[in-house]
Amino acid sequence: MAEPLVERAGGPAAHRPRIEVGAFGPWQANAYLVWDGTSPDALVLDPGMGAATVLVDRIAANGLRLHLIADSHGHIDHIFDNAALQRASPAPIAIHPDDAHRLGGQNMYGFTIEASHAERDLREGEQLRIGELVFDVLHTPGHTEGSVCLYEERAGLLLSGDVLFAGSYGRTDLPGGDDQAMVTSLARLAAQLPADTRVLPGHGPETTIERELPWLQRIALAGRLLIPG
Repeated sequence: MAEPLVERAGGPAAHRPRIEVGAFGPWQANAYLVWDGTSPDALVLDPGMGAATVLVDRIAANGLRLHLIADSHGHIDHIFDNAALQRASPAPIAIHPDDAHRLGGQNMYGFTIEASHAERDLREGEQLRIGELVFDVLHTPGHTEGSVCLYEERAGLLLSGDVLFAGSYGRTDLPGGDDQAMVTSLARLAAQLPADTRVLPGHGPETTIERELPWLQRIALAGRLLIPG
């Protein structure tokens, strides 16, 4: 049973995104509903197993229009309800092209997943405009080849998928994982993002770059994955 979506406040008052999040499915993957508080356009990131019905209800309750369904990567816990959500909305699906092959529904867990199809690529340097919010797409492989983070600079907000968690990083022993790519991606986030950046991950609670920075810098300096802490 998924937790209900709850609002997360914060960010600069003049440019504060509205965010609702719920954890879904056996992996408790976070699905995010994001909008700017003014425009009806909304973004959904990572609609996991059972998320579609709840998300559709929350979109309606907030008077929103779904503008884009984005996947931080292609593992099934993050894309499970892509097709169900798209049936309820004309919004396109977007994913990095290196992970697009995972939308076919094949998986090693024995689940039957309805295939979906991406109409938009989330490539490095692309921008997603959701009302007044502008998310930069950061290609951050390591958990999968096509893992991405979405960064809203003015709001100081990073939707980090399964790259960076509170107190940890994404697994590299699953399909598409790569230790050295993960080192590079974590070092990039540590070096390029302001310390006060809010990090909303694919699993678990939110954190900040500042909170994770000590162990991120140790990994960057060592050039290999270490146990955080």
